[in-house]
Parts: sequence; structure tokens; C-alpha cells
Amino acid sequence: MSAIEIRSLSSVPVEPWRNGGGVTQTLAASDNAWRVSVAQVERDGPYSRFDGIARISFVLGGNGVTLVDGASIVRLLPFTAAQYDGGAAWNASLVDGPVTALNVMTETGHCRARVAAIVDTLSVSPGCTAIVIALDSECSYRGAGDTNASGTLAPGQFMVACEVGRPLLLAPATYARTAPQRARPPVLVTIEPATAPGAID
Repeated sequence: MSAIEIRSLSSVPVEPWRNGGGVTQTLAASDNAWRVSVAQVERDGPYSRFDGIARISFVLGGNGVTLVDGASIVRLLPFTAAQYDGGAAWNASLVDGPVTALNVMTETGHCRARVAAIVDTLSVSPGCTAIVIALDSECSYRGAGDTNASGTLAPGQFMVACEVGRPLLLAPATYARTAPQRARPPVLVTIEPATAPGAID
């Protein structure tokens, strides 16, 4: 099992976007290969361009964002993973107010990412890096076959497990599954080499 780091979201420094359209908190990154952050999108305007970068956005709070670049349109909807080209000249329009979004950036051809809400037990494959964010409900974790590598994320915490050595089992709190309209479930981001098979079972 890889080393696991657990921190509170409130402990992560807030940084302004380079184009001034909002603020962001970097949860984890690996040089220029990938980056996972939580951003507050506060107003309409252009997105920063990142050539050679694939992006995934996952709206955690608010009603969403519409991205437009010429004839291309991408809709960022609540709790839905949307993948798009980071090098395009996207102009963002908020849907009825500010938005909190989980943003994942990966270098094209080097690695890839997946983002999913944890609404049932998941297993993360060995070799992947996993970032788990507990929003309004707890999330338990356990290394398969390793009773010492287990614990629970409290609401407002996140976990980073780099290149897990054996399957990592994740399970949401029961009440998050039965009452999703009142409690946002935890969210999982996996990062893996571009040539790897699927990261989540």
C-alpha cells in the first residue's frame, strides 16, 4: 500500500486564477504531468488556456457552467464529469450564480484521469494515484489484504494515495447513498499512465 496523506480542505492555500476570474486550491500535483484542484468560478469570462492538456471538470456546488469556443459547446453540470481540451479558447458563462468545480488537468498522451462520485463501494487498481474528497459525508478506505491500511475520511477532508501498491477499496457513508439530495457523496479522482487499463472496478 502506498503512503496516504489526509488533510482538511480548509488547510489548502487559496490562489487567484492567472486570468483573475476566480480562485483555486491545489489538492495534488505531479510536476507538469497532472494537477487536481478545487476552483471557485465567480464570474463569466474566458478560461485560461493550457496547450497539450486534457481537462475534466466536475461541478461540486452551484448550477453549472457553459463553455463556448466558436461552434464548440461544453456544459459543466452538477456531479457530472465533463472532459474537454485545455488548449481551446473557452469562454465561460455561469448558470444562475457562482460555481465550485473540481478541476483535473493531465498532460495529453502521458497520463489520463477519471472522476466519479462514490455512491457504492469502489476498488482502485494498483499503479493508480487516487485523490478522494469527502464533501458532506464520510468515506472509508481500506487496502485490500492490509488491515493496517484503513481509516475514514471525515466531511471536509481529502486523501491522496500515490501509485497504490494493491487495490484500494473505498466506501461511502450509508446515509450519502440513501439521501443524496441532502448530502453530497465523496468524489474520487484517479490518475494513471495513458497506456494503463481501467483504473476503477
